[in-house]
Amino acid sequence: MSSKLAKMIIPVDLTYLASIQAFIAEQARIVEFSNKDILLFNVAVEEAVSNVIKHAFLPEEDATFEITCELTTTEFKVIIKDKGLPFDPEQVKEFEVNDMEKAAQSGLGFKLMKGSVDKLSFFNKGYGGKEVHLVKYIDQKHIGEFGKTSQMEAFEQPSIKNRTEIPKIAFHTEMLKPKYAIEISQCAYRTYGYTYIMENIYYPDRLIEMAKSGELISAVAVTDDTGEVMTHCALERFGRKRDIPELGMAFTKPKFRGQGCLKALTALLLDSAKALNIKGVYAKAVTTHPFSQKAVRSGGLKVSAIQIGLSPAKTFAKMADQGAQRESLVLCYLKLLKHDKMKLFMIEKHKDIVSKSYSNMGIETEIYSPDPDNLALKINSQSEVEIDIIDSLNYANIYINSSCENLQLEIKQRLKELCQKKIEAINLYLDLYDEITVSKIEELEELGFFFAGIFPNDKKQYFILQYLNNISIDYNKIVTVSDFATELLSYIKKHDPNLE
Repeated sequence: MSSKLAKMIIPVDLTYLASIQAFIAEQARIVEFSNKDILLFNVAVEEAVSNVIKHAFLPEEDATFEITCELTTTEFKVIIKDKGLPFDPEQVKEFEVNDMEKAAQSGLGFKLMKGSVDKLSFFNKGYGGKEVHLVKYIDQKHIGEFGKTSQMEAFEQPSIKNRTEIPKIAFHTEMLKPKYAIEISQCAYRTYGYTYIMENIYYPDRLIEMAKSGELISAVAVTDDTGEVMTHCALERFGRKRDIPELGMAFTKPKFRGQGCLKALTALLLDSAKALNIKGVYAKAVTTHPFSQKAVRSGGLKVSAIQIGLSPAKTFAKMADQGAQRESLVLCYLKLLKHDKMKLFMIEKHKDIVSKSYSNMGIETEIYSPDPDNLALKINSQSEVEIDIIDSLNYANIYINSSCENLQLEIKQRLKELCQKKIEAINLYLDLYDEITVSKIEELEELGFFFAGIFPNDKKQYFILQYLNNISIDYNKIVTVSDFATELLSYIKKHDPNLE
């Protein structure tokens, strides 16, 4: 998309550290980081590079590693990639300032790394080696720095109960313009508090830059007479969403509900997606009320999964916790272009519901059980697993890109680490094209994972398992609006081990 990449291939030798830091400093100046920010960032780089050089390779190895700088509209990222010995950040002991003599040096270095960047991530890429991602966000104002306090209070809900009483308001739809960005961010906050999954919604300047780059295809419904924003919606095309974007960031001011704004915006955005030859889009709808589910349903999207307790209960600044349970989200998909018939794998236990899910989405499949005779021939010696932790919402996604015989043991260890971090909801994504990974489903369910549904993608077809870490869910409070969603929720509840 709009990202710019610069790469260095470096010998495993500490004498090159100054050259690496000079390279990164020059890249950081492109986004106008201050000298202080560059200095702090390079502290993290020094620690990460030193770990690779000192611990990833044997002294006699003649090896290299890669440094990649990636500039996007919202962040500056440095990726340090090597094919040396694995590193598990969870094994690093926590550094304690009052115990300097006993504290492990790695603990101090790890603390310095985390304190010098906005986001620090580790990825085990199997045969592809491992990566450390260091991220600093480009300085932009949060919506809390704009406007008056009254503009940041939760919306009052309208008193009109009978839809026939709602007066019709003339409006039109248009693509995002910079003048609307602040109002969009304010509306998002007043609707969702600090719980919206895509954090960039709270930064008006980021919305503008992401729309310019194509990472967002953003549109608004605006009143004809006053020009007030009524509704916002967008296609999110960044990260894993590039090929199959998410129809999201959708909210309508309560006083404008019932005007058909979201339906009109959905039609506009879907036409934009078809013009870009996008195969399909997906959306997540809340289950505390029926409105967002009805909106995506009216756009033709079909339910494929229900992710239980994925998002925190809605909270606002200066508002006490109301004791609401974590929000469950309905995942919906819309096929925009013809899909070739898919040959997928699934264990007998879930084959029927998987088949129904694809049929509900209008996607033709042939579903086979994993063949034990094939598995022994295909098994990998290593798994490739990626973990994304969304700290602000306290949930994590684990993507299994390839599996080995000890997959259950590896996921068990990762699950333990995430639970120790008090991550409350954990989603496990398995590719239905991968016969080996599918064969491991029942072993993963033994760890406490349970069925969530299907997530169609472009090159992968994801089967989602979910795990709840000591959180209570009352299924009676989960609202569904379609027959298949109700059937799917019943199936999920039946397999939720937390209810036994």
